[in-house]
Amino acid sequence: MPYHCFRYGTALKQRIPNHVNSFSSANNALTTLTSIPDEFTDIAPYPASELIARIESLCEDPELLDAACALRFKSHSGLFAAILRPFIRSRLKREVAQITNRREWHRFLAGYIERVLTDTSDGFTCSGIDAIPRDQPSLFVSNHRDIALDPVLVNYALWLHDMPTCKIAIGDNLMDMQAGAEFMRINDSFIVVRNAKGLKAQYAAMNKTSRYIRYVLDEGQSVWIAQREGRAKDGIDQTDPAVLKMFALAYREESKEFSYMLERINLIPTTFTYELDPCAPLKAQELAAIERTGTYTKTEHEDRDSVVQGITGFKGRIHVAFGEPVASSYQDADELARAIDEVMIENRRKYPIFEVAKDLLAGVAAQSLAGRLDEEFEAQWQSMEDRERELLLQQYANQAPQEGGLSE
Repeated sequence: MPYHCFRYGTALKQRIPNHVNSFSSANNALTTLTSIPDEFTDIAPYPASELIARIESLCEDPELLDAACALRFKSHSGLFAAILRPFIRSRLKREVAQITNRREWHRFLAGYIERVLTDTSDGFTCSGIDAIPRDQPSLFVSNHRDIALDPVLVNYALWLHDMPTCKIAIGDNLMDMQAGAEFMRINDSFIVVRNAKGLKAQYAAMNKTSRYIRYVLDEGQSVWIAQREGRAKDGIDQTDPAVLKMFALAYREESKEFSYMLERINLIPTTFTYELDPCAPLKAQELAAIERTGTYTKTEHEDRDSVVQGITGFKGRIHVAFGEPVASSYQDADELARAIDEVMIENRRKYPIFEVAKDLLAGVAAQSLAGRLDEEFEAQWQSMEDRERELLLQQYANQAPQEGGLSE
């Protein structure tokens, strides 16, 4: 079946009961690496042996409690954080008390993801999942729109279809969020060091990331990584060839041919389409600041706030499209990057909101949207003025289909 919807919790439980109650033996076998070489312990996810202690410790972290408070009581969290924090801590401890292994941790997270999708979206769908090899690991190279949700929803889609979940690549800039970083390493995330000082240190960091990704794949587990550093803030998905070159570093001792690496992995272009981006106004403000001053400095809790806004804000429809594994015939990273970009453009959902944004930019009459989507979108662009409004609308307009494309 090429198209699947996971909108309603009751329907989900009725349709896939085994996924709510337990993982398959395949998922159990492939979601935890048995041991981690010493050279990777500083970047790898926490091992299963530390899972329970890390979760219990996380429930005491003030930063996590404040973030959980913001998720649960979005409009009042700042005013009542000190009062609500003990209640949030108590509830979290009760909920995680039953967790004894990674399978139960994933089931716990799946329940939260389902509630988030029910409350903040008009449906989550996926396509192409039947083309993902079930007997081999894959390297999912994805466009990047939301800090937390992109990799989480890839794993959620895999989990719902009884497929092994994947390790998640996160940038070391997110390590500034102490509780967030701890949560992500508990949740199968590994660190990509991007802020190393000096060319030699940067190359060493890239080489280490490449070797770790190969190690994970060779051990039989899949990996998710963004196509470029940072989220696409202008709505344009463009693969950075440097990311693809980084993959090949771990294979260079055997062959310097780029195709040698491609012959040994299943690289799957993965495309997210969010009908509405809750962080679009923040992205527009950042782009406008860069245009004005040439630089942009994040505030202290900006990444955390973006994570919370991305999770709690209304998103309309969400779709993830898994492409076919790429052929091994590409001779260099630039050629492969162009091919991945073409797949992503082809697999992007053609939501009408993108055409509406184009019409608003052009100053012509736009078709009407409906319901909550219409209200939330209008609130976004009406809250912006001048150049910030243009940059917000461009995020959506840049996703509109090319000439001859079909809207849905």
